[in-house]
Amino acid sequence: MKYLTKSLSSLVLGGALAMLVGLGGSAQASPKVVNVAYQTTYSPWIEAMVDGKFEKATGYEIHWKKFNSGAAVMSAMASGDIDIGVLGSPPLTAAVSRGMDIQVFWILENIANAEALMVRDGAHVKTPQDLAGKTIAVPFASTSHYQLMYMLDKWGIADKVRVINMSPEQAAAAWQRGDIDAAFIWGPALGRIRKTGHSMMSAGQICALGRCTFEGLAVTKGFGDAHPQFMSKFVGVINAANQDYHDHPDAWRAGSKNIGAVIRGLGGDANDAVEEMALYQYPSLKEQVSCQWLGCGAQGGVAKTLQLTAEFLKQQKKIDTVKSNYSDAVAARYAATILDAAKQ
Repeated sequence: MKYLTKSLSSLVLGGALAMLVGLGGSAQASPKVVNVAYQTTYSPWIEAMVDGKFEKATGYEIHWKKFNSGAAVMSAMASGDIDIGVLGSPPLTAAVSRGMDIQVFWILENIANAEALMVRDGAHVKTPQDLAGKTIAVPFASTSHYQLMYMLDKWGIADKVRVINMSPEQAAAAWQRGDIDAAFIWGPALGRIRKTGHSMMSAGQICALGRCTFEGLAVTKGFGDAHPQFMSKFVGVINAANQDYHDHPDAWRAGSKNIGAVIRGLGGDANDAVEEMALYQYPSLKEQVSCQWLGCGAQGGVAKTLQLTAEFLKQQKKIDTVKSNYSDAVAARYAATILDAAKQ
């Protein structure tokens, strides 16, 4: 699931999106109907989705559609079937780089500790230099791949290690067999390999060095421009869920009503959901509009992340061109409206 969410899959390999770019209009059947694509990442906002809080706050009829990959979400948005969609930074970058008219308007999760470069205990690796000659598994064209290659280059060992393409599940199996020495992955597979390994770097630590990754919400520009009040109310609901998660941790434990709603929405085990959610960071409303994320135009965190990710994808031959500026693909105005209202 997470591999498909974060990898570029057919989005970067096929030509379908390129043909659909010009069709990225709004999919609403009437002024108060919106189609929203979500994926299976455990997160506080899922509780609000399951309990109908978005519909109550906005007065819109919302068609929630589940997808298993960022590539599929992008194709659906390009064809006009989806107005708002969840996706990770690499597929978003690829779509924008190809001219798709969408904007990120909310950071659902800073990946933080939910992804990490893990080293197997039996590999005898204590320092980055010890990775020379070792084999590292990572899903290619993913957020993890982007950060891994940055660190290998920074450590000066990019040409001294063997990097192979594996899904998290494949990497965990290879880890158990002793076929690999390290892996940069996420999700349940990360939890399994932690038992016999140690973290060399987390996604959050690499973000602090200037290479951040995220999972966000994007809207087709046509829909966002036509429905600004809906958009502001929509992010207000997400912010309320995040704030409750932050302020009332006891209400988000296994067995709680909130986690029960998350499990009803996505399935799985309550304990796994609690554990996975704790690995992410959910930016506050103030952080969302700051230079760290959506604010400050081309100098903002999201715009810079898209630029740097595009350069990586071009190097990997996944896209042909890199835009000179990615600020047009970022919209802080909806979150800013809610923040301004809170100050009054």
